[in-house]
Amino acid sequence: MRNRAAAIILRNNQVLLMHRQKPGRDYYILPGGGVKLDESFSDACKREVIEETGLEVLGLTMVLTNFTGGAEEQYFLVRVGEGEPVLGGTEAGLNSPENAYSFDWLTETELESCNIKPEAAKRMCLSVIRKSGGG
Repeated sequence: MRNRAAAIILRNNQVLLMHRQKPGRDYYILPGGGVKLDESFSDACKREVIEETGLEVLGLTMVLTNFTGGAEEQYFLVRVGEGEPVLGGTEAGLNSPENAYSFDWLTETELESCNIKPEAAKRMCLSVIRKSGGG
C-alpha cells in the first residue's frame, strides 16, 4: 500500500467528500492521494486538493497520522478559497457512468450514516466537524 495524504475541507459546518459509485459499490472518500517519493505529506495534500477539486489551498494543519496495512495516512484540515469544487486530474479522465466521481458537502448527521472509506476517515471527519461547532 502507498502512503496517502487526505484533506478534510470544512465549509458551513459541512465536509467535502468525493462520492464514488461503481457497480455494486457506493462509498465516499476524502480528497487526497498518494505521496510521491520526493514530496512531504503536506505538499502531497496541497497538490491533490488542487488537482482533484480545483480549489485554492489557503492553509493546512495536520490533525492525525494513521497506519493501515503498512502504509501511513496523514489527515489535514485544509482551508480553501471560495468557489465550488470541480472534478479534475486523473479522476476527471476516469469519470463515467460505470466509475462515477462526484463531490458532496455532508453535514454531521449525513456523515454518521454514510459509507466513508477508510473508517478512520469517518472518525476524523466527525471529530473535526464537532470541534468546529457543526453539530
